[in-house]
Amino acid sequence: MKLSVKSFLCLTLMLLAWNFSYAQNQKKLDSLEIIVKSSKPDSIKIIAYGDLSWGYGFINFDKALFFGNEELKLAKKLNNQEAIALAHSDIGNAYTRVNKFTEALANYKISYQIRDKLGLKAKAVGSLSNIAVIYKQQGRYDEAILYMTKALKIYEETGDEVKEAIVLVNIGNIYRNFRKNALSKSYFERAITLSKKNNSPSTLANAYSGMLQYYFEAKNFDEALKYANLAIALSKASNSKSELATLYNSLGQIFYEKGDYTKAMKFYQESLQFRVFMKDKLGEASCYKNIGLCYSKLNNFPEAEKYLKKSIGYFNELNAKDYLREAYNILSTVYENKQDYIGSLNAYKKSMLMKDSIYSKQNTDKISELQIAYETEKKEQKIKLLNSENQVQKLQLIKRNTTITIIAGAFLLALVIGFLFYNRYKLMQETRLQKEVIKQQDLATQAVLIAEENERKRISSELHDGLGQMFSTVKMNLSAIVEDIDFKNKDGEMMFDKTLDLVDESCKEVRVIAHQMAPNVLLKSGLTAAVRDFISKIDARKLKVNLETFGLQQRLDQNIETVLYRVIQESVNNVIKHANANSLDIQLTKDEEGINVMIEDNGDGFDTNKTLNFNGLGLKNMMSRVAYLKGTVDFSSQPGAGTLVAIHIPL
Repeated sequence: MKLSVKSFLCLTLMLLAWNFSYAQNQKKLDSLEIIVKSSKPDSIKIIAYGDLSWGYGFINFDKALFFGNEELKLAKKLNNQEAIALAHSDIGNAYTRVNKFTEALANYKISYQIRDKLGLKAKAVGSLSNIAVIYKQQGRYDEAILYMTKALKIYEETGDEVKEAIVLVNIGNIYRNFRKNALSKSYFERAITLSKKNNSPSTLANAYSGMLQYYFEAKNFDEALKYANLAIALSKASNSKSELATLYNSLGQIFYEKGDYTKAMKFYQESLQFRVFMKDKLGEASCYKNIGLCYSKLNNFPEAEKYLKKSIGYFNELNAKDYLREAYNILSTVYENKQDYIGSLNAYKKSMLMKDSIYSKQNTDKISELQIAYETEKKEQKIKLLNSENQVQKLQLIKRNTTITIIAGAFLLALVIGFLFYNRYKLMQETRLQKEVIKQQDLATQAVLIAEENERKRISSELHDGLGQMFSTVKMNLSAIVEDIDFKNKDGEMMFDKTLDLVDESCKEVRVIAHQMAPNVLLKSGLTAAVRDFISKIDARKLKVNLETFGLQQRLDQNIETVLYRVIQESVNNVIKHANANSLDIQLTKDEEGINVMIEDNGDGFDTNKTLNFNGLGLKNMMSRVAYLKGTVDFSSQPGAGTLVAIHIPL
């Protein structure tokens, strides 16, 4: 079927204006299918295939993959490299939504290589973000956070707040996996703010889901339910079946933890419907397992057994050993409650075998021990049924030997316990001595730091009130007598003016040194204000300093503020004196675990292997100050690549 010019232009405008994202419905998808059947093979048809793949990705994996492959075939036929990259990205998206991460990663990497080669920076960074998401799903968190941080920085520089919010959600989820809950929450909150500002419902739903998990792990189920309902409302509006499946499963977990197993099972069943529709076998099997667990808690053991066996069948097919271990473990408990002890033991053995294959067979001895105990019990029951005198005598002999063994074992156990108590006493004494040594070292360090600060304050006062006043008086006197002096020539008058300027500069220098040695703003307003005051005095034409702070609304302990201020002051002075840098970033954050300081410049750098061999006192003073607060300081640098100083102070 051929299209007229007018029809072609209408088709083009409709495709370009169509915003799929999550706001599509079946009617629009049906319309696009009609378009791809009626249009000729060109770039417009490629766009239509891509939109169909993206749209069906939320509701039908097979169709999403089909249209993604059609998009790729047509792009290759037309030798359109940019379209080929987009097709691989769409195929990767389809695989991602059904948890086929290996296939998704392969497609995302091809997409990134093509876009990077073509110099498509904005689209290449999108591929980087997708790769980072897959690494997160695979548990390769170091690689994931590396890629995501790079993507976030580029999005911040380009002002793409929509994609910035997506990356913030992903980083928040990784920090949640690292148990840095307070930090993860801050990223989710930033993502929520940007998503609302830019009307991005899909990203907003994911950010709400992150807050759900944060509050669930904090056992604050009411807040978790609030964010779950917010996320579900957005996912229903966009008909995102994959998101709804995950969210209903989360609701099931919440009500399970609250002890409402009937309601938990209801939500697991709703999640199951979406998993079956999407052909997500792993998700479907997990729902069967969760439903079986709820039936077990409700003492409906036949139904529990049915669902658990169904999940085990799927897990075996998928070779999901960790899930199999958990399912067999629950099934063992169900059999035990049904008083089917052989079935319980067999299920438990299979659970342990799964655990062995995951954790390098560390529990083989325990399974063997259970089997021996079971066989021994069977033999003892058989012996009790025998009435012959010979068998009774043998039983008595076994009991006597057992008694002797127990007595010998008890004696040996007493020796072992005595040795352990003696060894424990020695360790306690050594620990007590070590603690006392550390305490004395801390007191000595504290005394040195206090004496140093007091001496700084004394010298600052002397400079300000003594030398500073003297310079001011000299300047005033020189200014007063200038009119009474009859200069013989112009050179003499110029020399007098230069002398007066030098005195004025000396006054200013004395005042700056006095304030640096004992800054009043640190005592009055705290660490953040003091650091801002300090860097404000640095010439921005020579060194541009950026300062970011998080979680420091409340004042810190005075010792901590003083030590951190001196360390930051020393680091900045080192950059100014030695690094030849023109940019310096300082980040101060406080969370539940402690205070973190990141100082990064773009200067010359140095060899960190030679850190301990430096002869200067500055670096040694920094290390000793941080060690006094039980903190750590790490240097990351290479010659010509700048320097990163990372400081952590536990609270």
